[in-house]
Amino acid sequence: MNINQISSIYAERMPILKEDLKNILNIENEHSLNQALSYLVSFGIIKRYENGIYYISSANNKFSHLAPSIHDIVEAKYLENCQGIRTGAYLLYKYKFTSQVSTFYEVLTNNVSIHTRSKQLYDGQVFISYPPFEVNEANKHYLEFLEIVKHIKYSDFEMSKNLSMLNDLIKSLNLNKEKLIQYSYYYNGRRYSNYRKFVKEILNHEIAS
Repeated sequence: MNINQISSIYAERMPILKEDLKNILNIENEHSLNQALSYLVSFGIIKRYENGIYYISSANNKFSHLAPSIHDIVEAKYLENCQGIRTGAYLLYKYKFTSQVSTFYEVLTNNVSIHTRSKQLYDGQVFISYPPFEVNEANKHYLEFLEIVKHIKYSDFEMSKNLSMLNDLIKSLNLNKEKLIQYSYYYNGRRYSNYRKFVKEILNHEIAS
């Protein structure tokens, strides 16, 4: 087993996904992999955080009890490799629509069942949902834009300012307006009818100030 590679690739307290350990250890058989991971845990080489996630504890005894942060867990499990985005108030903060920093993680990710809606995890700090459409590198910014529109209520500004900022965002992210409209149809159902209309109004500059 390539045990030394684990510590050379991962820093202390960084989440290590089981699938990544499978590749590092070069073990294809699931039963053999589970045995190997149990061995590594029993000898203190890695620690188990939860099902499918491991980490290297701190070599300093003072900090050896510390586990990975929620931020790092969310990044590794749900967001890496364009598998998801953070949405809600955080997204408005990211693109400077608000100065308020969200203490919660609202996440849209491919790495859950397509039926998952607002599942609460980690003592209610994280809310996980499957996205309206599968996220990838090509459409990630389209999803972010549409989620900003959906959560525009978190903005610090008046609608006229929001409209200006949204149009600037379309340009800075190089988004195609026709594609935005097409992606907005994934927000389907009667409850999103006003939302879809709102997206079209934004793109057609028809919002009244």
